[in-house]
Amino acid sequence: MQRSIATFYRHLKKCSDAPIRCPQCGQRMTMDQFYHHHASEQHGVHSRKACVFCFGAKRWAHGEKQHPDNVKHVSECLQRFLNDAGNASSWMEDDEAVDDTCECQKFQSTPHQMLGRCKERLNAYVGFYDSVLEKPDMWRCDDPVEFTEASGLGKDVYGIVQRYFRGDLVWFHILVKHDAFQTFCTEMEKIRDQVVLLPFWCLCDGLVNGTGRTQHRHMIVACELESAFEDVWKHKIRYEFPNRGRAKKCVKIQDAFHLARAIVYVSQPKSSCDGKIPQMLDDSSERSHFHINRPLHEHSIAFLCTLFPGGIQQLLLEQNGHKNVVHWEKESVHVRDQWYHKKWGVPIHVTGWKFLNCVIPLDRRYTPTKRHTSLYLTLHGDKKLYLERGNREQEMRCSFQCIRDETYVLSRKQQHVMNEIKEMRDMVKMEQEVQWKCKVAEVTAERDVIKMERDVLKTERDVLKTERDVLKTERDALKTDRDVIKTERDGLLAEIARLKRALMMIVTNMLM
Repeated sequence: MQRSIATFYRHLKKCSDAPIRCPQCGQRMTMDQFYHHHASEQHGVHSRKACVFCFGAKRWAHGEKQHPDNVKHVSECLQRFLNDAGNASSWMEDDEAVDDTCECQKFQSTPHQMLGRCKERLNAYVGFYDSVLEKPDMWRCDDPVEFTEASGLGKDVYGIVQRYFRGDLVWFHILVKHDAFQTFCTEMEKIRDQVVLLPFWCLCDGLVNGTGRTQHRHMIVACELESAFEDVWKHKIRYEFPNRGRAKKCVKIQDAFHLARAIVYVSQPKSSCDGKIPQMLDDSSERSHFHINRPLHEHSIAFLCTLFPGGIQQLLLEQNGHKNVVHWEKESVHVRDQWYHKKWGVPIHVTGWKFLNCVIPLDRRYTPTKRHTSLYLTLHGDKKLYLERGNREQEMRCSFQCIRDETYVLSRKQQHVMNEIKEMRDMVKMEQEVQWKCKVAEVTAERDVIKMERDVLKTERDVLKTERDVLKTERDALKTDRDVIKTERDGLLAEIARLKRALMMIVTNMLM
């Protein structure tokens, strides 16, 4: 299974303080010192172009360090290096579970947890803890896409979303206080044929009054277009919370994404009723929502967004719309919107979208298929996940990794920022070009001066060479004259010697 370079660095950091001994020279140090200093300074192996753990046995070209094969090699080599150094760990096995399996896959929906609260007898008497006004048959449809019960989405959420698109109902997210719940049930019972409550609801005590907790109930209601719900709500049920202004008691659902958000909000412990969403979710006292009828994982919003067109795009915009795009500039590309206007976009995986490793919790009777069927989930744009339903359960994994390379179109603010980045980059590029042109002109002028000086020196060299040749000719002439004089001298010496011998003979003869 592929491992990312980020995972490698994360586990390298975990063992950065581990004491090791260099296999080559035996010197003791920490893993951090070996990787960042010792290998390059003492053994000449640089981590940018080679694997330091096998001392350069594996090398790659510049810029190819993040290639999957190279990442796999250095990951395995690090494990072997730690084993040799006596610091073995099982991080490579754990990494597969950490990187490729999202925590939401292990989520088990457990309804009606009180999370440390106690049921009040009066509230229980009026049905405050019970499901009311639900009509499961309303959500039945032909060829539904069913989710697992363990996820909390169940078999009816597809029908709920599809019913929303029929446009024959008005949907509201409402809050009903515990002491008004009996009145609410009584009045709604009178118009029971006009309203229905969704099976997603919870209790909440995040609104604090002077004497303690004010418990209320979050619900999603759908009513007919001409129903009397709004009149009944305004005149017989509406009330004021102690901290007025901090909570809306009835909010109309504006679109399918708003509906999905409302479903997830009332189905998880996080709450904004008390002015903030708590950070320590493991502490039940810090969570306002309790007795949740169908608990959902917070990642369920991504699964719900696959049930209607444009849902994932809206979720991407919500999650990434305020992120800094400076580091996305190299990956940015031009795309055309539905009106053929140019906009900037980046691959989804560049944004760090937190749902990429989420596995869609479909019922095990569904299997993906390339054939176009009436059963499908809308993943991104025109990309759909077509499904077939069988009679037996089988193992399958449908994650959002299949859209990691799809394009996320930047928000309006991000478009402006990206345009400014591009303009700034072009300005810097132009300035660099001007600077380089000036530098090239200077170097060219210097080169021409040097060339002229070289030509002058060459001319002088040629003059000297000519003079040298003249001197050489004169030398050769002098040498010839010398040879002639030497020859004449040798002749004269020979003649003198002959005359001396002749004189000696004459003198000898005279003496005799």
